[in-house]
Amino acid sequence: MKINIEEIEDFGETEITIKCQSISKEILDFINEYKLIDNRLWGILDKQSYILNLMDIYYIETIDNKVFAYTKDKVYEINHKLYALENMLPSKYFFRSSKSMIINISKIVSIKSLFNGRMQASLDNNESVIISRSNVILFKEKLGVGK
Repeated sequence: MKINIEEIEDFGETEITIKCQSISKEILDFINEYKLIDNRLWGILDKQSYILNLMDIYYIETIDNKVFAYTKDKVYEINHKLYALENMLPSKYFFRSSKSMIINISKIVSIKSLFNGRMQASLDNNESVIISRSNVILFKEKLGVGK
């Protein structure tokens, strides 16, 4: 990959152009990670806004049309829709585990199959989250776990 930087006096807003033969997953991941850095993930707690470090987030969940990010010991309200966050968050770390949740797979310490085709992931903060039956195959592929 080649990177060119051109300084232009009085140019206005900074612009990034990507030239490629085809749009690869690597390029899409780069764009999504850049969008997240550019937009910053803000969380609201006790009427104050905080910039959240993505690696401190254990999971993001939607409840009653509100979106919350859970860290080790705090819960922040997020002003994004879950589907938008799914496209913004780096897919290397975050996985859509169900219609209402995105999990940070780097926080998983163990997984187990449940009787109804779902899976349960235990996180390093002693919480457990459910991977829906429809997402189990993708989840196993992402982790490199056998069927």
